[in-house]
Amino acid sequence: MRSTLLFSALLAFSSVAAAAPPNVVLLSVDTLRADHLGCYGYKLDTSPHIDRFAKEALLFEDCVCEVPLTNPSFGAMLSSRYPRSTGTVRNGLKMPADVPLITEAFRTAGYQTACVQSNWTLRAGLSRLDRGFDLYRDDFETKRWGVMKGERYADKVTEVALEIIEDRDQDRPFFYWIHYSDPHAPYRFHKKFNPAGRKLWRVTGHDRVTVKYDSEIAFTDHHIGRLLDALPRENTVILFVADHGESLYEHNYLGHGRRIYQTNQHVPLIIRGPGIAPGRTPAPACILDVGPTLLALAGLTPAPGMLGVDLLNGSVPNGRARHIETYGGAVPKLPGAKALMADRPPMRRGVIQEGWKLILGGDGPELFHLSNDPLEGDNVADSHPDRVTRFTTLINTWDQAHPRSATIDAADLTKDDLQALEALGYLE
Repeated sequence: MRSTLLFSALLAFSSVAAAAPPNVVLLSVDTLRADHLGCYGYKLDTSPHIDRFAKEALLFEDCVCEVPLTNPSFGAMLSSRYPRSTGTVRNGLKMPADVPLITEAFRTAGYQTACVQSNWTLRAGLSRLDRGFDLYRDDFETKRWGVMKGERYADKVTEVALEIIEDRDQDRPFFYWIHYSDPHAPYRFHKKFNPAGRKLWRVTGHDRVTVKYDSEIAFTDHHIGRLLDALPRENTVILFVADHGESLYEHNYLGHGRRIYQTNQHVPLIIRGPGIAPGRTPAPACILDVGPTLLALAGLTPAPGMLGVDLLNGSVPNGRARHIETYGGAVPKLPGAKALMADRPPMRRGVIQEGWKLILGGDGPELFHLSNDPLEGDNVADSHPDRVTRFTTLINTWDQAHPRSATIDAADLTKDDLQALEALGYLE
């Protein structure tokens, strides 16, 4: 049934591919784990507007990010290359100027391009992901923890986006990237957005963290709803995604960037637009696929070197091996950061294939059968040595086929940059 729905979506999309170029929107939320959205089975009402959007869209049940950090993940989306290949494996590292980005293709094709940014690590001077945008709004005013923490709250993100939508050239198609960051730590509690229905002062420990995290999602969802209402429905395609998830004390870990369990890797991916039949698909997707899919929505061709597939018209094999890794969230303080970062291997590496997942690093190999154990509570490596050997070979072969870039372009961090990254937990 699910395969039939995906096939129907492909046929329907193909029938409108020759129409006028559509508006294309990349709508993203920072640090949003898929399993805390209603459309992905969450028990609390955190995401009514996103859930409503999902009912009108094609939802990918199994999408993972390659590296669970903001700058590497969005770099992978816009370049469709592994972060290790571009050298952008951490926050605070700039995308090389010779790596083609999908935004450049949109602008060359006559699209008006704009981005509303909300996360300090994605500022133009730190990430160089502004390339190809006519307008890149990374002006932040909000302080958290008493420092210039890179965040524009969801209500302000929507306000800036509405201004851009109102002022756009009505005679040209647009490509917009609108990014919300509220679910990123430190989590704020919004009294009017309380899916748990509990008084915060009565909640302690790990439950308190989850209540606040869910409140941030609900607050963001409300303002995403305002944005969705303002975007033109006719001839507009929206791809909704997150850069990575968040561990809420699973495996005794809070946060992201230093582990590659599914709480960090599994992200929502939902596409809505004219000719795309609503439904759900278990096709194994990954963040690398975002760029080629966005380009295909506009009838544009991926640049040489892009590795992802068009999820709507491309073939996504069920046996696809998806490779994941992390180098840790910390950016070594300058000077000398380039040499340090160039020499450091990944903290953990992993591969996911046909419902199984192997993680190397840490205390030894960890093997999980995700279909039966989605939260990875039962390491079955000892009882499946042949699979561990086969998956280890997969990882090592991939590692050799995609060598780490020797070019590390570290941003010149200002005092505000250092304060912001340290407050975010990204500086050591």
